[in-house]
Formats: sequence, C-alpha cells, structure tokens
Amino acid sequence: MRLKHLILAAGATLVMALPASAACYAEYRAQQQNPVQLAFGVAEIRGGSCDAQSAATYLRSALARSGWTLSNIVSTVSSNSAPGNSGYTNGHYLRF
Repeated sequence: MRLKHLILAAGATLVMALPASAACYAEYRAQQQNPVQLAFGVAEIRGGSCDAQSAATYLRSALARSGWTLSNIVSTVSSNSAPGNSGYTNGHYLRF
C-alpha cells in the first residue's frame, strides 16, 4: 500500500514538472465575395508547427467552410494565452 502511494506521488510530481505546451495563434486577413467583405482575425492553430505555412494550411480549410478566402497570415505567436483582442477583429477573434 505504501509503495502504491509512493508511485502515485512520484507520477504526480513528474506530470506537474512537465512544461505546459504553448498554443499557436495566427493573425490573418481574409476576404469574401458577393458582397465584398474584408476581415482581420485571430485563430488558434491546431496540430502542426507554429509557423505561417502551417497556419495558412489550417486556415484555408477552416475559412472556406464559412465562405471566406485566406488573403495572408500577418503573424504567428506561440503562447500560453491568446493574444489580446484589440477590437479590430470584428467577430473573427478565435472564431476559427
């Protein structure tokens, strides 16, 4: 019984010692036709590495499902919390 508690305590200590994985966020510009609309947004990028190419691949399909086309990736950031919404995203903050 004491060995079981010792193993559980050691396991909990190891799990807490592991660094929290940082999420990847991308700021992007997108457009929509008929009517023409332009958007600036922030999205969490899931899977893959945190670079512009991975973000573009992820966002192209996510945006297309809603009728948007990716114009460009403005920036990517790896962080434990989402970048602040400065008000420019107009409903596109962490939407995709």
